[in-house]
Amino acid sequence: MWDRPLFKQTGKDAFLSNYWPCVAVSVLFLLLVGIDLPSTLHERVQELMNLCLSLNLYDAAELLAPLVQVTGLVAFFSLGLAVTFLLSLLVTNPYEVGLCRFFLENSSARPAPFARVAFGFQGNYGNVVLTQFLRNLFLMLWTLLFIVPGILRSLGYFAVPFLLAENPDLPWKRTIQLSLAMTRGYKWEIFVFYLSYLGWFLLSALTLALAGIFYVYPYRYAAQAEIYRFLRQRALTEGLATPEELPGIHPPTERSFL
Repeated sequence: MWDRPLFKQTGKDAFLSNYWPCVAVSVLFLLLVGIDLPSTLHERVQELMNLCLSLNLYDAAELLAPLVQVTGLVAFFSLGLAVTFLLSLLVTNPYEVGLCRFFLENSSARPAPFARVAFGFQGNYGNVVLTQFLRNLFLMLWTLLFIVPGILRSLGYFAVPFLLAENPDLPWKRTIQLSLAMTRGYKWEIFVFYLSYLGWFLLSALTLALAGIFYVYPYRYAAQAEIYRFLRQRALTEGLATPEELPGIHPPTERSFL
């Protein structure tokens, strides 16, 4: 049965037993989600020129001035959006699958190695990229119908990256259908699960994101893996999925929630 405190406690135990790899995996994902290369490059060049001016290095600052203008134009004309889109499509989305694989393999009894985050790039990369892209595309279209349908659909897509982390060969249409079936009747519970971290994220804001980086995000990702285990076990028990579709995680870290 659904047991949010158990999911969170089990996830926290697994996270704390393999603390630094969990933090590293989470931080890298946060960096990938928030990165905008052209804008970041423009800011860094601008800062370097300002530093040269403050040090009275006028010749160096004069050389950097055209570069500041060029990088500013590149960011202004939305090349940043294109680069961010490609980065998200080809790197961030597969990395999310690898992150899910890492936390599914990680447990207090058997810590997972950091290298497992590469799983999304190793197992049927093309299918992983396509499925994650379509999930995000469908989610964007649902969000255009107003906020509430978008939120409900995002909760329905909760299991998509975890399903790919377990079986990267699962066709995109079946992956999305199965995620919707697995979360049917549990969307409210998943929503409440996210709300239960609101206090933690407020603390993270007060600590300039330090609490989030070193505790909250890896803690939440580990607990999400526990929720997927529950949904997976229920899907197999109720015949929503076959053992061929959900072959299990190796090394096994299964726990019974039913």
